[in-house]
Amino acid sequence: MLFRSSRGRVLFLVLLLHVCVHAQTGETVVATVNGRDVTLQQVDETVSAAVLPLQQQLYAIRKVALENLITTRLLEAEARARGVSLEELRRVLTRSEISVTRAQVEDAYAQNASFFAAMSPDEARERLRLDLETQARMKNYRTAIEALRKKWTVTVNLVAPPLGAELDDGLSPVRGPTKAAVTIVEFSDFECPFCRQVQETLKQIAEHYGAEVRLVFKHLPSEGHRNSLPAARAAFCAGEQDRFWEFHDALFGASKLSSETFAEFAASLGLGREKFTDCLAAERSRAAVVKDIETAKRYRIDSTPSFFINGKLVKGALSFAEFQGLIEHELSSIRKTSSTN
Repeated sequence: MLFRSSRGRVLFLVLLLHVCVHAQTGETVVATVNGRDVTLQQVDETVSAAVLPLQQQLYAIRKVALENLITTRLLEAEARARGVSLEELRRVLTRSEISVTRAQVEDAYAQNASFFAAMSPDEARERLRLDLETQARMKNYRTAIEALRKKWTVTVNLVAPPLGAELDDGLSPVRGPTKAAVTIVEFSDFECPFCRQVQETLKQIAEHYGAEVRLVFKHLPSEGHRNSLPAARAAFCAGEQDRFWEFHDALFGASKLSSETFAEFAASLGLGREKFTDCLAAERSRAAVVKDIETAKRYRIDSTPSFFINGKLVKGALSFAEFQGLIEHELSSIRKTSSTN
């Protein structure tokens, strides 16, 4: 069979994974060597970096399909309760009064004037007014669906892909207990402004959740940031003297990074100067950072900050509320699993 695009190959692999997942479990014995069994789980552990992206794609496809089915079931239940058809209920949920002001239209026109260059101003404004009304109706519709989720009983048990062993290998800097309910793996760059922005949020998470959350740090310096690789190596070297997190905070708090600032931070933290300097020049500090970069490539991480939350990939400087929603979902799933065992 020939695949004419990378998308076609990916979809084939996702479907193949889907078949394999349903045909076998982690405990399935796939080979026996001199009386010793090899399980599917043992095989998967050796290729976790290749399998996890496919599992994430399958999970994303299933999640969208699941949300669509949940919405349909909610609408069906509500339609029966009201004694109306599904089509009539949809019309009712989107029928609420919509008011788009002239000021809103003018503001939208000012922001998108170049896009409507081929139209007359009046035609462009009318199109924008209709678009704004449609957006408002959809917002009301989504609000109504959320209300139905609270009215009717909805339980979601779809599980995100498990965290790859390579992401939490025990070698990276860690905050939090080993057996925390939620593990957050962060890929970060000390010269990335968005990485700096999210640090305060991560501190809030640590304070709010305590022993329930574990944070694992991975280096992903950008080629476009001149001092990010040296900064990552310096942080690694501070970690050799058990001062990684203090050095990490100093780097993110600095207005400018340079070899001089690294030396200043090392001195202020009481690090052994000779040991720190030797480490900066040694191959081991470069190799440690490169190892994280290679891990990021295998997991298709190409931007910072990026996070794996119990195996689920999210990108960008999320707010505390956004992190909280994801963490609470994980904790809720764990509690439901525990209560049924």
